[in-house]
Amino acid sequence: MPWTSDRWPPEKGDALDTDLVLNEVRGALVERDGLVPAGWVPDEFSRWDPLRGTPAGGGPDPYPTVANFQYEIQEMLSLAWPLRWWDPNRQDLYTLTTLCQDAFGRDGWTYDLTATDGQGNPLNRWTPPYALLFEELYAAINTLDRVRILPTVSASERHDSVYRLTFGINDWPQDRADTFVLFDGADDGQTVGLAYDVGMGGEVFDDSDSQQWFLESRRFRMTFATGALEGVEVARAWLDFATEAPSGSADFSDTFTAEVVDGNGTPLDSFASGDYGTKRIEVPAASIRTDGDTVFVIRSTRPDSDDRPAWDAEGPNYTSTYREGLAVTGPMRLIVEVNFEYRG
Repeated sequence: MPWTSDRWPPEKGDALDTDLVLNEVRGALVERDGLVPAGWVPDEFSRWDPLRGTPAGGGPDPYPTVANFQYEIQEMLSLAWPLRWWDPNRQDLYTLTTLCQDAFGRDGWTYDLTATDGQGNPLNRWTPPYALLFEELYAAINTLDRVRILPTVSASERHDSVYRLTFGINDWPQDRADTFVLFDGADDGQTVGLAYDVGMGGEVFDDSDSQQWFLESRRFRMTFATGALEGVEVARAWLDFATEAPSGSADFSDTFTAEVVDGNGTPLDSFASGDYGTKRIEVPAASIRTDGDTVFVIRSTRPDSDDRPAWDAEGPNYTSTYREGLAVTGPMRLIVEVNFEYRG
């Protein structure tokens, strides 16, 4: 349900039905809290408990108060789990200070509920539920409809590989081309032992009257736990990663066009393999799965079975290595902007 339309924004001196307002604020925070993967929120970090307690001077139990809400919003933004809330405009994590700047146009709150005794305990635990505080909390909570960074599992994977044994090389270009043609989409379980995450690697070992050919095609897969967004409408998203030159060297090398595709194979963007550095790819909402993991793949657009004439080893000793590749590095992150029902 949305915010009660005839109550916001409250003004100083307004009489509020605190139970109703507390439940609305609680509901909005629970909605945002639902984006945190299971087990990431400490037991003591409950959104509702700080609203109910007994003031130092006694009183009814439970007693409604908003004292710890601001304190907990600060904690929610500053706890040390990996890259939780992201601010794409500042290119940094979202903090209480920046939230206050965006929500209220000032760095502080009317009542400093984030002050602690040096041991992490709020000093102003029992501040009454003033209408002005609800106005600030309301604006702050609505500002949290920003973006989430979600945890990822990523790895380079062999897409296909070829092994071929020949007895003598009569025509190097022809034998090389015939070897590449053997790529058929069925992996032969070979590896060339070269360092790269995306692209192609090859090597041939001349052993007197026989030669052993090894070719390997690799892609890079990133899997994000977007099941944490179940029930939430995704507005848009961005994929961040960086590329760099692979370590080590090869006798021959070449470049290619790399592309990023989603889990359905839909191309999202492309770049030159030698254009190393940070990349930000805008991802349409349709590519984000909220019923499970979301997958992105970085791959070469060059067909594996095409001949690589840049690989031109000299005879009669044809022992040689070839590589067209790039390395993927971090930070790798998926930044997701979501729409919430509670909005200002």
